[in-house]
Amino acid sequence: MSQNEDEKLEAILRQRRVEPASQDLATRIILKAQGLPQIRNISLWQSVRQLFAEFHLPAPGYVLASALILGMIVGFTATPENTNETNAQIAAQSFLSADEGPL
Repeated sequence: MSQNEDEKLEAILRQRRVEPASQDLATRIILKAQGLPQIRNISLWQSVRQLFAEFHLPAPGYVLASALILGMIVGFTATPENTNETNAQIAAQSFLSADEGPL
């Protein structure tokens, strides 16, 4: 904003009439709050519905992604039933030439 526009805005704000709050505002708020029920009786069915609403499943994309990640983690940590690790290492090293070592 330019300096002229800032001065116009300040002039408008100074001309604005500010109304003070009424004297009984706090009293009206307190009386209105006292009329509202603070504790309500919840039926068993409503409490069960609220419990399930709090623990709902996320979007299907998140469920699928987490299932895939969990499957990969379990797959990498599970030991294979056939322990042919030495044969697998020899087969993997046969592709490497003599001057190339494992990284």
